[in-house]
Amino acid sequence: MSNNWIKADELVLRLREEFGYPPFGANLVAQKLAAAAKPVKDAFLYYWQTGVLDERLEIEGYTIARLVSEHSMKPIAAFLTLDWLAREPEAARASLARGHDRIKIAST
Repeated sequence: MSNNWIKADELVLRLREEFGYPPFGANLVAQKLAAAAKPVKDAFLYYWQTGVLDERLEIEGYTIARLVSEHSMKPIAAFLTLDWLAREPEAARASLARGHDRIKIAST
């Protein structure tokens, strides 16, 4: 796999145009991805270039597929979460275990 990282302006532009991030969010996500742990960064680069998620990447028992299916994450959010799991495993696992709120609308 190439060790060439994505040019920042190209990453931000595609995050905005293809993935719908607002300007500030795209810049923040691009910075976080550029600083990601090497295995996460390598898997993201592969996804970015091919559109294929590498399911071999597993951190603290989590994969992209698991985060997408069990936590309703989009792939880029799942990459950022895997990086968080690599850097701060206890805090990330605790947050994932708590889950997230869901709004239930009662029918009338």
